[in-house]
Amino acid sequence: MKKKLLLIYFIFSISVSLMSENVNGIFQGTLSLAQENTVSLALEEVASIIFDKETSFLEGIEIKIEVPRELQKYRNSFALYVYKNISPQPSESVRFYNGSRIFMRLLPVQNNIYIRIPAFEENSMIQSADSILIPGFTSRGDYPLMATIIPIMKGIPGEIYNHTFNFTCRPIYSPKGSLSLNISSNLNDDEETFTVSIDDEPVKWPYDDYILDEGLHEVLITSSTGMNKNASVVINAGEKKNIDLLFEYSEPEIKIDAPEGTLIFLDDSELIRKNPDEFIMIGAGDHIVIFDIGGYQFSREFTVEPGDSLTISLVLDVLIHKN
Repeated sequence: MKKKLLLIYFIFSISVSLMSENVNGIFQGTLSLAQENTVSLALEEVASIIFDKETSFLEGIEIKIEVPRELQKYRNSFALYVYKNISPQPSESVRFYNGSRIFMRLLPVQNNIYIRIPAFEENSMIQSADSILIPGFTSRGDYPLMATIIPIMKGIPGEIYNHTFNFTCRPIYSPKGSLSLNISSNLNDDEETFTVSIDDEPVKWPYDDYILDEGLHEVLITSSTGMNKNASVVINAGEKKNIDLLFEYSEPEIKIDAPEGTLIFLDDSELIRKNPDEFIMIGAGDHIVIFDIGGYQFSREFTVEPGDSLTISLVLDVLIHKN
């Protein structure tokens, strides 16, 4: 009966110790958030976990524990302990430590076990069927953490100490990322302005970073000259993405199509064309074109923007109406 009550206690125990506890074990390595690595631990050995990752969008960490097949048959025989505020600093030369326990749980019988540790009070981390969420949060100042697996049942054969659990640590990000837009123009016009919309919603620009949900987003930038640029961007969780958009304008050009023998005046200057099919480069702004056929003149004012390409045609036709 006592053995059964002890087992129930360990199964449901998730304790945060306000008192420091002694932690004993041979140090086997450090788990990093910045560069994913694996540390192998036998029973009663220890590994440290350091918080060496930029905190933007980072909500916490996840520890993956690979349980060797030989140990999976020992149901309710091992418990994972995680400590914070470790002293002294973990190293190969130290065997005895002191720390505050933040978690203890019997290891379930499965190939891989995932332990999630929130780093901030406000987070979206949840417990799932294949992961265990440590209650509360453990701030960056509480690191390094220390993890160890300890047998809790008697009668376990000594050969199990020859097998190791593989520990791997990775950062958990919020389901958001950021987008930075760098918009420039070769027009060199101080009066040129831009408007920006993301997913059909107008946003402020210039702006440091747009916080977006992960997924595909459509960006539309419109210049005061009338030119538009579109961009599709995929935001991944925790990602900072930069997009450079250059509004590159070419000099406006026109082509004039008129009957042979027509005198053509562009902005009051006669236009001499060697090749009627060639485009004529003109400055951006307002212009007037005049066609003269045997003393009869036809005129039209027009405006061109940087990058415009226009064809101006004089079409003469004979209209017949039935009386």
